[in-house]
Amino acid sequence: MKNQYYTGTNVSRRFALCPTTVTAGMPVLIGTIPAVALDNYQANTGGTTFLCNGSFVLTVIAATVISPVTGSAVNPGDKLYATGTLDSVTNITTGLTISKATGGTLFGHLDPSGTIIASTTTDTAAVVVLEAEI
Repeated sequence: MKNQYYTGTNVSRRFALCPTTVTAGMPVLIGTIPAVALDNYQANTGGTTFLCNGSFVLTVIAATVISPVTGSAVNPGDKLYATGTLDSVTNITTGLTISKATGGTLFGHLDPSGTIIASTTTDTAAVVVLEAEI
C-alpha cells in the first residue's frame, strides 16, 4: 500500500465510487470518513478501494488557519482536520489540506511516536493515524 506506515488494527478496506482523479496513496474523505486510496481510480468499476484505518505518510501543515496561515506546532497525538473539494456525485472530498484547523473534518492525529512539526511548517512525510468511526 502506497504511503502506509502501519496497518493498525481492524483494517477496513472499502470500495467506493470516486472521482477519476483519485490515485493510490491519496487521502480523501468518504462523506466524513477519513481514508487513503489503495489503488488508482478504476474505470471499469467507477471507483477504487480505500483503507479507512492505519497510519499513513501524508502532508500536514502546522497551522490552525490555512489562509492566511496562522501557525501552530503540531505535537505527537494532536488531532488533525481536513478540508478539500467535495465531489457531490460521489460524496468524496479530494485535494485535502490536513492541519490543526478545527473548521475542517476530523481526519486523525499525528502519530504518537512522531516528532513535533514546527509552527507554519509543511511536513510532507508526517505519519498520520486515521480517526475512522465505521
